[in-house]
Amino acid sequence: MHLKSVYAIALLIVALSAQAQQRSGAIKNGVTYGDTVKIKKTEGKYYNPKVAARRSAMIPGWGQIYNDSWWKVPILYGGFGTAIYFIYFNDDRYHFFKTELAIERAKDPQDQNANRIRVFSRNADAWRRNRDLVVLTMVGIYGLQIIDATVDAHLKGFNVDDNLSLNLKPKFGVINDGTPFIGMKLTLPIGK
Repeated sequence: MHLKSVYAIALLIVALSAQAQQRSGAIKNGVTYGDTVKIKKTEGKYYNPKVAARRSAMIPGWGQIYNDSWWKVPILYGGFGTAIYFIYFNDDRYHFFKTELAIERAKDPQDQNANRIRVFSRNADAWRRNRDLVVLTMVGIYGLQIIDATVDAHLKGFNVDDNLSLNLKPKFGVINDGTPFIGMKLTLPIGK
């Protein structure tokens, strides 16, 4: 009974895949001739990724404007503004503790408080480290907006028709040594 089920499934798979096996061209030396892929010309504006990257590198946000992604520019400049605010804030706190440390160290050695010196030194280092980290974050934002403009320009011309979909179909065939196999075939129809 089990063997009959396997044969029935194999027959069903062969019947379903026979439809997919039809070709519209001649085969010569293992190469199919006659099938053509029609390339659709995209209508509208062409977005050059190199131009978008150059513009973003010159003036942050210009590449996004070139790509007609205007909504990204306020977010970008909001990020830059926030980073600049925190650079100044951290720098102010760093200079405050640095000044307090200098005042404490300028005192007579008998009047110096070792705990205060340690606290001021650690705070000054922490605020300086935070300031430097925010500067690196700002450089990262600058780099990411260039990458965003470039990728966005690449993807503007990407075809997203409904005809582009992965199809999972049954597959039946024979391996080189003559052993039959049953499997699944994943296809991406392009240009049909």
